[in-house]
Amino acid sequence: MFALTRRVMPLIGALALLPACPFCDDVNAFLPQGAIEPAVLDLGPITTGVTCPATLQVTNTGNADLNVVPESAKLIDTDGSFQIQVVPSLIGLGGSEDLVVNYTAGDTIGEREGTGVELQTNDADNDGFLRGTITAFVAAEPVALAKAACVPDGAEADAEATAPCELMNFGAVPIGNALDPIDSRAGVVLTVLVVNDGNADLNVQGAVINGGGDYAFLGAKRGSQLIPLPAVVPAGRSGDCGALSGADNTLVLDVKFAPTVIGPAIASLQILTDGAEGALIEVPLSGQGADTDILTNPEIVVFGDVPEGSTGTQTVLVQNTGTGPASVNESCIDLEDDGVCDGLCTGAAGDATNGGTLACTVFKSDGSRDGKGFVLEATDAAVGGDDERTIEIVWSPDAATPAIPTSAVLILQSNIKNNKVFKVGLSGGNQGVLAISSPTPCGPDLCVQAEGAADDVSTWTGSTTLTLENTGSASLTISEATFATDTPSTIADDWTIGAPGNTTLTPGASTTMTLTYANSPNDFSGVDGFNLIVEHNGVLGQSLASIRVLPPQE
Repeated sequence: MFALTRRVMPLIGALALLPACPFCDDVNAFLPQGAIEPAVLDLGPITTGVTCPATLQVTNTGNADLNVVPESAKLIDTDGSFQIQVVPSLIGLGGSEDLVVNYTAGDTIGEREGTGVELQTNDADNDGFLRGTITAFVAAEPVALAKAACVPDGAEADAEATAPCELMNFGAVPIGNALDPIDSRAGVVLTVLVVNDGNADLNVQGAVINGGGDYAFLGAKRGSQLIPLPAVVPAGRSGDCGALSGADNTLVLDVKFAPTVIGPAIASLQILTDGAEGALIEVPLSGQGADTDILTNPEIVVFGDVPEGSTGTQTVLVQNTGTGPASVNESCIDLEDDGVCDGLCTGAAGDATNGGTLACTVFKSDGSRDGKGFVLEATDAAVGGDDERTIEIVWSPDAATPAIPTSAVLILQSNIKNNKVFKVGLSGGNQGVLAISSPTPCGPDLCVQAEGAADDVSTWTGSTTLTLENTGSASLTISEATFATDTPSTIADDWTIGAPGNTTLTPGASTTMTLTYANSPNDFSGVDGFNLIVEHNGVLGQSLASIRVLPPQE
């Protein structure tokens, strides 16, 4: 015993010289990490009266043994005949053991039965409980079960598809010309798989796009070969009990998104089959038209009446709609709308303007402050992120400055479109605010639906009635409505502006004006959109509406 002690002591001394245990300050490094996999086990179609084993795996990815209390195993939320057969008691580090539950298909033919499985373990997560789910489809004979799986952009269709396909998101895609057919526009193509999870052949009868003219169903493929619909998809299972057939049980459907307007676009892909499940599969489609541009929301900030000595706060969301970064070199408040900054958006007291009553501050989407100049990353077609900033504007009127000048604007000096300056009107106190709307809005623009031959632009005609409403708290007078100065004559001669003339609108009042379009057959100007300018004495002094023409509907 003494000799053994003498041999052990030098070893202990040597160990003492080793670096301190890197995990010793993290007690979680020595805990088990259990899971039941798959989280949902689908047995597919089972003939009524047939008994099948459902085998789940209890896994341990932690750094200590996972102990299971066998008598704790139970079924929860059960619909059907299920019996626990095998429960493991110990799962070593990095190991897995079988958890087996027998299922006997009931007589609810054409419906699903299922159960939850619960185990109590020494895994501290979820109060020590692991849970999984088993489900099966009750059938009287072999049936096809159809479901959809999304394939991420650039992924292998047979390796990285995700089911169910809850949303096919195309992200941000540069806009194209609405006059060009969708087949010739650039766009993005993504893939949906129709999967036959049953034990009989599936007939895919058709697929169509519901809503959204910027989406198109391009066709079905098996491998790289285009095939017509209807098409047969072989069974994915052979017989009962979920045995895989080894057949290629998928059909590839390609969908294209080629937007023509800036902003979000939604639609759905509808797939018709003869499956006992999935007779009609609907896959939501989402994307965003992108351009080298910045959008601000709202276009006019309206504080309304804020009492002296009180403070009003409004925010402006600034979004990059382009597929490349966009720099805002400076953001500030310009009281005279003369291009000169009167108060920088720093939030500092020294940069407040309008007698010190008006200030602005830039914030990132995580709530942290940013500088008056900032870079918007390429759009990710999602809420939040580095492609957005929020500018907070605070107005604290006093006796000397009870209102914001009608000419006041928030300006963003950018590096895009020849260093374009973006403007947001500011309104506070009793001021008139002119809003222009149309019965045919299309994104941030107002559209005129054309009639004529879709493939012959020279035959296109159309008209729309615009509503001009005073949404402010004081009267305003409209002086004229005209083309923007950069409108080519070949476009201007195709439009007639039924201008409202010298019209005064009280708060809440509105008037209308008509735009009439007839494309001249001889000027070769194409689809003639333009910017309409309405001059008035309210906030900003003028309102701009971008007018576009929608191609004739087939």
